This record gives sequence, structure tokens and C-alpha cells, in this order.
Amino acid sequence: MASNNQLFHLFLFLCLFQITCLHAQLCTQQQTSALLQFKQQFSFYKYASYFQCDLSGIHSYPKTESWKEGSDCCSWDGVECDNNTSQVIGLDLSCSWLNGTIHPNSTIFYYFPHLHRLNLAFNDFGMSRISSEFSRFTRLTHLNLSGSSFSGKVPIEVSFPSKLVSLDLSCNYGLTLEEPGFELLVQNLTKVRDLNLDSVNISSVVSNSLLNLTSLTLLDLGSCGLLGKFPDGIFHLPHLNELWIGDNPALTGYFPEFINSSSPLQYLALSVTNFSGELPDSIGNLKSLTALYAGRCKFYGSIPTSLGNLTEMIELEIGQNNFTGMLPSSLSNLGNLVYLAARGNKFEGPLPSQIIGLPNLWWLDLADNLINGTIPSWVFSLPALHCFNISNNKLTGHVKQFKSTHLTTIDLRNNNFHGRFPSSTFKLVNLTALLLSSNNFSGDLDMLCHAISLRFLVLSSNSFNGSIPQCLGNFSTYFFVLDLRKNNFSGTIPNTFVKGNSFKTINLNGNGFEGTVPKSLVNCKMLRVLDLGCNKFSDKFPYWLEKLHWLQVLILRSNKFHGPMPTSKAKFPFLSLRVMDLSDNYFTGPLPKTYFKNFNAMMNVKEANFQLQYIEIHGADAIYYYHDFLTMVIKGSTTKMEKVLTIFIAIDLSKNNFEGEIPEIIGRLNSIQGLNLSHNSLTGHILASLANLTMLEWLDLSSNKLTGEIPQQLRNLISLEVLNLSQNQLIGPIPQGNQFNTFLNDSYIGNLALCGPPLLNTCNPRTPQPPPLMFQQEDNTSSGFNWEVILPGYICGLVWGLVMGYLMFSRGKPQLLVRIIEGERNESRKRFKKHAHKNRGR
Repeated sequence: MASNNQLFHLFLFLCLFQITCLHAQLCTQQQTSALLQFKQQFSFYKYASYFQCDLSGIHSYPKTESWKEGSDCCSWDGVECDNNTSQVIGLDLSCSWLNGTIHPNSTIFYYFPHLHRLNLAFNDFGMSRISSEFSRFTRLTHLNLSGSSFSGKVPIEVSFPSKLVSLDLSCNYGLTLEEPGFELLVQNLTKVRDLNLDSVNISSVVSNSLLNLTSLTLLDLGSCGLLGKFPDGIFHLPHLNELWIGDNPALTGYFPEFINSSSPLQYLALSVTNFSGELPDSIGNLKSLTALYAGRCKFYGSIPTSLGNLTEMIELEIGQNNFTGMLPSSLSNLGNLVYLAARGNKFEGPLPSQIIGLPNLWWLDLADNLINGTIPSWVFSLPALHCFNISNNKLTGHVKQFKSTHLTTIDLRNNNFHGRFPSSTFKLVNLTALLLSSNNFSGDLDMLCHAISLRFLVLSSNSFNGSIPQCLGNFSTYFFVLDLRKNNFSGTIPNTFVKGNSFKTINLNGNGFEGTVPKSLVNCKMLRVLDLGCNKFSDKFPYWLEKLHWLQVLILRSNKFHGPMPTSKAKFPFLSLRVMDLSDNYFTGPLPKTYFKNFNAMMNVKEANFQLQYIEIHGADAIYYYHDFLTMVIKGSTTKMEKVLTIFIAIDLSKNNFEGEIPEIIGRLNSIQGLNLSHNSLTGHILASLANLTMLEWLDLSSNKLTGEIPQQLRNLISLEVLNLSQNQLIGPIPQGNQFNTFLNDSYIGNLALCGPPLLNTCNPRTPQPPPLMFQQEDNTSSGFNWEVILPGYICGLVWGLVMGYLMFSRGKPQLLVRIIEGERNESRKRFKKHAHKNRGR
């Protein structure tokens, strides 16, 4: 009986305990209402969190969507309550799609006095100011406002909570911390362990008060605009695990000596600062160091062999400094190394030949150095290698077969490699970029078409030969760049460019390709650069290219294109075209007026409204860049442009058989920098509307049949550096002033009726103008006038005039003179026909 009573009382106790516990777990009504009001301030917008969370592998979702009236707020997503008091002690609303403004009078500041943790990171608060009301959270230990579009001045009140151990204001690119705010902030945060102010604009000298924060484990002052010398004592803080001070170009400092081998430093980031000096040999005492980022600084000297003692090292970035000497073979001790970037230094000599470690090396970037010799065998044997860049060095020899099947990028540009490139490389199914330009590789392009991931194929300036594979246009829909420029390829271009492809650049310049332009190129909807120049193509103008609305550069120069330019019927032909070079072909008929009319990308381009960017494509892994290359006659000289500005605008239709007048519409292309219509059969006057081309730097209308005067309005072309109007039939005075005072005789030679400086012929209004010339040589590449033809004509005319005068005023019979005159005229005709036949042969 007693035992039954005991059981009953135990049961009653457990029930009461459960009810009490359930009651204690319930959120208070006041806090529930406050949270619901806070929720109503925002809307849900996926992209408020997408870029900082989802793209980084952190799943984002609208956490406050689960907040409903009538339910316990302690059960809501992101809400943490104290088990004993039911008070909300934690709010984690990071990556929650919140989009709106946090007002200073928001309910969140007034009803949560027990809050310990507040995380609002990675939302979009619409450039809200950080409220001074954060000081109300007197028990706060962790505050994270990272990457949520806060702006304005950081109130010093955020440092008032005396228990704060973690403060993260990073990645809010509109925040500033003005003096003496930084000093006061540091002085208040006496217990802080994690201080992250990345991208907060501080713009002051680093406070020495940081040396008093002996509890610091993480300090991130990257991209803060720091000035002056960084206190080297901070490197020796006893608990400091992570130090990030990169992207402060005005911050000076040097590596201190690391005498203590028990330093806890694991992450050290100094990249893009003004740090200088040598790496001390004592760096080998940082036994816990896993990542060193020291690129784009001013370090110099050799790499100490003690670096091989850092066996925990995973990432080593020392690129773009002034390091010299050879890379030490002690690097083979870094068995955990995954990332090694040493580009842009002055490393010289051969690579170490005895490295047998590095089984985890994923990224190897040694570009832009002075390394010579051959690539050692250990590089080809790295089992985990994904990205390999050794471009712009002095390496030679043959390239062997790579063993890693993980390779995505191989960049060997600008070396002295020779021989056949191993065809097995093309079978790497993960390969996205193969960059071999400016070497001495030879042989045919023995591909299959298994490189289904290929996006960049750059083989320019080598000695590859043979035809290109038929599958080249269809085996990867993500193919961006095909650059076979300056090789010995021949044959026709496969008509296999599939719909939906991603080509942005196709450059086949300087080979022996022949036949017609494949019409399947019209499927390359994303194409920006098409260069088929200096080949043997024989075709009419590929008018269907006008449908490629992203095409910026079209080069067809030095081929056998022929026939008239078509009259376009498209609504927006060549919508984005900025460079058209059809020179040195056999085009006939009038200039393409309808194209000029629709070259919208050549009109009203304000240089001030555009950043000076190059036509380029970045590799997805940022290990390389591809700049589009352009060869064109610029200002009278053949120029190689290794980088093409997006605002470069030019037209070259020279060395063809175009005829007729220059269309008036060309005067609307007011953003053009270069216009070359020379060596054609153009007639009519030089347009006064060319004065509208205020950006024009060179104008070449030479070797045509242009007549009339040079328009005086052309003096307005104040950007004009090169002018060539030679070998035409121009008359009258040469414009004076501005740029015309800089042009020499060569600009006007062969126009006998021109006068005024720089020519010796003075313009005298009382002197009758010379008669218009009637003859011009057929060969456009030489002078339009020839004294061997003209002078006898003038002499004959003079003789004929004298004789006729004599006959008119004499009363005798002039039979003898008539015979003499007729003989002179017949002899003159013979000389003219003989000379004209000789010129036609040229």
C-alpha cells in the first residue's frame, strides 16, 4: 500500500515538473509581439543573401517565415531562449533573405535585455545606419552585422556592452569609423577575442591600444585604409590565431623575428600592403602556420630554406614581390601544401629537380619569373594538380605527359618550348583551359574530341600545322576562346558550330585557311571578336554575321573576299560593332552605307562614361587572363595591340575596289578614332560632315579620285594626329590652324592644284587655277599622277597653242607647221599609251 502511494506521488511530481518545464519554455507574450513587429519591417528577397551565403555553400532561407502568432517563439527558427527564464538570449537571422531598413526605434532594441548573441549577417538592410541603441544589449557577448548593407558612421555605442567578446562589422562597404572612433572602440573592447572590421573605412594609423587586447584570437583589419607603420608587437599577441591586414596599400611594416616557436598563428594575411624587407629565417618557427598570404607587397631577397619547416602549411601566396634566387628544394617537406602562388617575382635558375613530396598540391602558379631550364619530371607527376601556370618564363625543352587527370588549366605561354605537344592532354575530360601561345610547338593538332570541358584553347604564335578537327565547333557548349593565330594551319573551317554555343573570341589570323566562311558561325550568338585576317578565304562578304548583336570586332583583312557589299535588310545590323577591318581584299561597288547608318556603337560614345577596360576574359579560377589581340594599320603603321580597349573604334576599308562617293552618313560616326578608305576608286568631294568626327585620330583618304577643295571645317578635328590625302585630284587652299599646322608635305603629295602651307605653292587669287587633271594611274598603291605622262601633255598643249596663234594671225599657208604639229601629237599619244600599258601591268 505504501509503495502504491509512493508511486502515485512520484507520478504527480513528474506531471507537475513537466508542466512547470513546459511553462518555463514558453516565450513571453511581450517578446513574441516584439519579434513579430520586427518581422513586419522586412520583406523576403532571396538575393539579399544569395551571393554571400548560397554561393559560399551556406544554405539561405527565410527563417522568420516560421514566426507565427499563437506559437511559442522559443520554437521559432533563429530564436534561442534561456531554459530557466524563458527569456530570448539569442537571435541568429543570418542568411534569412531579410530586405528592408532597421529603424532606431525598432522593437528589437527595447524588449530583449537578456540577449547574449545577435547575428544579422548576410541580409540586405538597404544602407541602414547602425543604431546607437545597440548599447541597450548590456549582456551581449557576440554581435555580427557582417555583409548586410549597413552604412554611415559606426557609433561608438556598439562597443559599450562590457561583456562583448566578438564583434563583426565586416563587408559593409559604406561603413566608416572616424577618428578617434577606432581608438575609443579598441579601448572599450577589453574582453574582445574576435574583432572583424574588414572593409570598414578607418583611414588612420593602427592604434597601439590593440597591444592591450591580450585575449585576441582573431583580428581582421583588411581593406580599412590603414596608414603608417603596423606595430610588430601585434604579431606576438599570446593567443592570436588569425591576423588579416591585407588590402591596405599605405600600411608599412616588416616581418619581425619569431623567436618563440610556440606562436599560435595559423592564418597571416599581408597581401596588397606596403610591407617590405626579407623573410626572416625565424619564420620557420611558426610551426602552426597553415596559410601565409604575402602577395603584392615589396618583399625581396631569397626564400629561406626554413620555410620547409612549416609542415602544417596549406596555402602559400608570395606572388608579385621582388623575391630572387631559386625556389628552395625544402618546399618538398610541405606535404600538406595545396596552394602555391609565386608569380611575378624574379626567381631564376631551374626549378628544383628532387622534389618528391607535395601529394596534395592543387594549384601551382610560377608565372612571370625568370625561371629557365626544363620542367622537371615531378611537376608532370603531381597526382592532385588542377591548375598549372608557368607562363612568361625562359623555359625550354619538350613538354611531357601530365599524369593528373584532375587538370583544369595548363598555361605555358611565352616560353621556348618546342616539339610536339602531347596529344594525351586533349583527352583530359576536366581540362577547361590550354594556353600554349608564343612557343615553338609544331606538328598537327591531334585532338578527339574528348575535351568536353574545354573553354579556352590558345595556340597562337607557334608552328602548328595541318587542318583543324571537324568537331572543334561542337564538342563543348561552354567553349569561350579559340585562338589559333599565327600558325601554319590550312584547309577549311568546319561548318559545325552548334546552336547554343558560348564562343566569345575566334581568332584564326595569319594561317592558310581557305574556302568560304562557315555559315554556322551565325550560331555563335555570344561572339565578340572574329578575326579571319591574313588567310586565303575566297568568299563574298558574309552578310549573315550582321545578326551577331554582341560582335565588337570583325577582321577580314588580307584575304580574297570579293564582290559588292550587300544592302542590309536587318533592323539592327552589327549592333555592337566597334572595329571593322576589310582592307586588302577585292570588294567592289559603293561603300556599305546601310552598315554605317546602323553602327550605333560608333556613335555618341562618351569616353568619360566608360571605365578603361580591355576586351578580355578571365579564367573561372582566376589563374589566368585572356586579352584579345588585334593587328591593324593605325596612324599609317601596322600596329599589334596585345590589349584592346573596349572604347577603341576604327574602320579600315582600304586597298579594295570600292567606288562612288563617300556617304554623308559616315559623318554620324562621331566616336570613331580611325578611318582608312585609301587605295580605292572613290570619287566626289571630301565631306564637310567629317568635321563631326571629333574623336578622330587618323584619317587616310589617299590614292582615290577625290576632287574639290579640302573642307575648311576639318580644322575642328583637334584630335587628328595623322592625315593622308595624297594622290587625289584636290584643289584650292589647305586649311590652316590647329592640327593642320602639324601636317607635312606627305599628307598632300600628288594633288597638283592644292596650295598653301606646308606646300610651296602659294594661293594667289589673281592667278588662274591649273586645269583639272584627266588621267590617273590604275594602280591604287602608287601615285595618282605621273610627270612622265603629264609633262609631255603640257608641252604639247603649249606648242599647239603657239602654233594655233601663229596660224590665226598669219596670212600664209601653214601646211608645214600643220604637219609638224600633227607629228608631235601622234608621238605624244604613243608615249602616253606605252606608259599607261606599263602601269596597268603593275
